[in-house]
Amino acid sequence: MPNVQTSFQVDPGTAEAIDELKGVFGVTSNTAVIRKAIALARVAARNSDAADQTVTLVNKDGVPLKISLAG
Repeated sequence: MPNVQTSFQVDPGTAEAIDELKGVFGVTSNTAVIRKAIALARVAARNSDAADQTVTLVNKDGVPLKISLAG
């Protein structure tokens, strides 16, 4: 499948989050951040609880974090 180019505008808060995630993901481009975020979202969606569309992550301190994928 050939690459498809998509353009969109983001609010300042989203732009800041993308910049922060560049460091977290170890990448330098907005495109790389979005690709990684989509890959993570696909894994989460495929492994979510079907009943309430949630996933639970455990943070570095062992505390569970329940995340809703609904809506």
